[in-house]
Amino acid sequence: MEDILCNNIKVLQFDNVPVPSNTYLLVNEASKKCIVIDPGTKEQVNVRDYIQSQELNLDYIILTHEHFDHCWGVNYLLELFPAKVVATQLCAEWVQTPMNYFNQLYYNSDEMYQITQVDVKVEDVDWKMMWGDESIVFISTPGHSNKGMCIEIGGCLFTGDTILYRTKPFLKKRYGASKQELKKSIEKIFLTYPSETKIFPGHGEPFILKDVESFYDELFK
Repeated sequence: MEDILCNNIKVLQFDNVPVPSNTYLLVNEASKKCIVIDPGTKEQVNVRDYIQSQELNLDYIILTHEHFDHCWGVNYLLELFPAKVVATQLCAEWVQTPMNYFNQLYYNSDEMYQITQVDVKVEDVDWKMMWGDESIVFISTPGHSNKGMCIEIGGCLFTGDTILYRTKPFLKKRYGASKQELKKSIEKIFLTYPSETKIFPGHGEPFILKDVESFYDELFK
């Protein structure tokens, strides 16, 4: 999937494996700079090939939350590109802790995994920063995880697993999930952003915010 976000920023969607989630590559074609959001495949070969073939500079890798299907490819990209990793404070603490359950589950391997660096905690930059002439706003959205956030760029939202298209949320309390907190986070999004806001979710295809309003109203009754 390829789309135009705003101001010559192009958005490409890559499918992750073995868990089907989305990695987004945002490209400023004028400056030849780019951002990766939620690299969930362990080896980000397709993203790497696109960046190298277009001779792009990777500025940031931004994580909506800490689950491995959204961050497993961070180290792979860091070995290739001098990017900065951006996350919430709690997410940063989690992903820098060695763990191996997903390597065991999918590869029968005891190899430990931890992200080697997190350069920017969004709390330290007051939940916003500039990327060239474009403002990036981070929105705290606990619920699916207590470590998560959504990302606004060019009036569009990258929501990770906070808002999906008419999909019952997957919540595990042991990972900090809370249906009550998710309800508050989703209500905040609907109160803050216009109904025509385009959503780029962590799973599935992009959609318009108003298309899921009735679904979440019914879910949280």
